Amino acid sequence: MGLKRERKGMIFLVLIIAIFLALIVSFYVYLRADSVKDKLKTDPIIKALILIEDGPNVVFTDVFLAYAESGKGALITIPENTGAIYESLGRVDRIDAVFKEKGIDAYRREIEKLLDLELSYTIEIQLQDFERLADLLGGLGVFIPQQVDERGPNGEIWLLPSGAVRLFGSKVTTYMTYSLDTEEEDSVQERRQSMLVALLAALRKNRNIIFQRENFKHFASCFASNLNQKDFAELLELVTRIDYERVTQLEVTGLNQSVDGNVLLYPFRNGDFIKEVARRTVSSIIQASGAAGDRTYVLEIQNGTKVQGLARNTQILLQGAGFEVLNVSNAPSNEYEQTEIVDLIGNRDAAKSLGDFIRCSKITEARVAAEGENVETPNFDFILILGRDFDGRYVHGQVSSEQGVE
Repeated sequence: MGLKRERKGMIFLVLIIAIFLALIVSFYVYLRADSVKDKLKTDPIIKALILIEDGPNVVFTDVFLAYAESGKGALITIPENTGAIYESLGRVDRIDAVFKEKGIDAYRREIEKLLDLELSYTIEIQLQDFERLADLLGGLGVFIPQQVDERGPNGEIWLLPSGAVRLFGSKVTTYMTYSLDTEEEDSVQERRQSMLVALLAALRKNRNIIFQRENFKHFASCFASNLNQKDFAELLELVTRIDYERVTQLEVTGLNQSVDGNVLLYPFRNGDFIKEVARRTVSSIIQASGAAGDRTYVLEIQNGTKVQGLARNTQILLQGAGFEVLNVSNAPSNEYEQTEIVDLIGNRDAAKSLGDFIRCSKITEARVAAEGENVETPNFDFILILGRDFDGRYVHGQVSSEQGVE
């Protein structure tokens, strides 16, 4: 009988010690864990990985960079078919295979290596929760250039109106997931990114409602994060300070290649280009941009190559040099051999300054309208047409300046 009491006493003592040790460990972790605001004191840029998921599959991935003090931010899309030799898999594959097989932490680490950025936060949203967020926020506003009335490969109906619309419920999923044969992959990525921007803008618009105590739990339940609820509330509060009309939208650029039956997007210049874009993006968010001299020159950048997203990513490089990029688009052809600057204002020195920055010597001068001639005034000072000789940072192979008249 005494032996049984002694054993029970020992078990009880062991339990007490275990609980005490657990409390010590928890308290130690709590003390070591920096809050979001504390972390931003040493690194003022919010760096978060945002995933839209459909069960175990990645629908869309963006890296969110922002500086709450200035209200400026950027989004860098990571296409699901971005290809490389991934250390976590030990093979060449699509990057979304890392998430599916190894989980969010390994996925974040591979993206950190891709961009050469440390991503402190992960935010995951399931499609069904994305729909719920849209309803809670009163819909998400997007622009749909043409009506969509198609059937998917499994018989699903894709039906969306055209114009400036607000999407609710299942229409959000339709907008995020439909894919037409006539649509380029970078257009699909751009469309999905626009929906994420719409979500972030709606969170900003409704911030006074979201952070009311009785409401926050409903919004927070739509997200999964590597933060506890208190720290996630801190992060979301900072995210809702960003002006989403000032967010730069970028993506990983590269060339598609078929590997074992899969089409993989290999990052341009072995990934060096997107790393430089990420570095310059962080710098531009913190520093006020402005052109040297007494005015800012306005550009249109046209992609004359097959490199997906090249014009949009070149935008950030030129903004860092003090140029304002008003528009990015595709050139009339994707077979341009040489990069070209079209001078629309007859300012040879400014055109040469742009050319010197990217080592482009092919500069053509558009015909300047005569006084009194009724010609539409262009919105741009220069048009930069990117050719195959542009490696994402510099033009190669041009040795002499070419001046002409269009």
